[in-house]
Amino acid sequence: MKKQLTIVLLIALTLPLTAQIVPSASVDPKVDGIFSNLEYPVVEQLRGMTMGYALSGDGQTLHFALQAPTKGWVSIGLGSNRMQGAHIVIGFDALTSQTISEETGRGHSHSPSRDKIVKQQAIKESGNTTTLEFSVPASLYAGGSELRMILAYGTRDDLRSKHSTYASHTIPFTK
Repeated sequence: MKKQLTIVLLIALTLPLTAQIVPSASVDPKVDGIFSNLEYPVVEQLRGMTMGYALSGDGQTLHFALQAPTKGWVSIGLGSNRMQGAHIVIGFDALTSQTISEETGRGHSHSPSRDKIVKQQAIKESGNTTTLEFSVPASLYAGGSELRMILAYGTRDDLRSKHSTYASHTIPFTK
């Protein structure tokens, strides 16, 4: 009985935090690699990139989109304003195949992550623009007062070339 009460209390404490992360979308974004400002309640411009984010209607999932002016790779790193320690979602659309990888930032580099947290993912290149969309469990980032992140893009269809543009960003959680 005591164990069940503890579990119920932990769930009850986590749910309100999750609901406070970011604004909820009236309809959950469709993770299809097509960015629409109407999909995301928050859309921001950062160094030529357009980023959108939303909390799902049930408060369980965070959705992200990043659109960049490139025919190469795009990425969002969660949990840090630097590469070190960030959980990086990076991908490219080579027109004949799409690649998305979850990586862990180490210093000024990254390598494949053992932790796979992405629930849905899509990448699409159209014209001179590449769009990455993905979703992760909101509970992974519900414990703090903000979500630190990095955004970047490169000009090549690979996972290792250096970025041509990057930005750091912090999403303050609403209270």
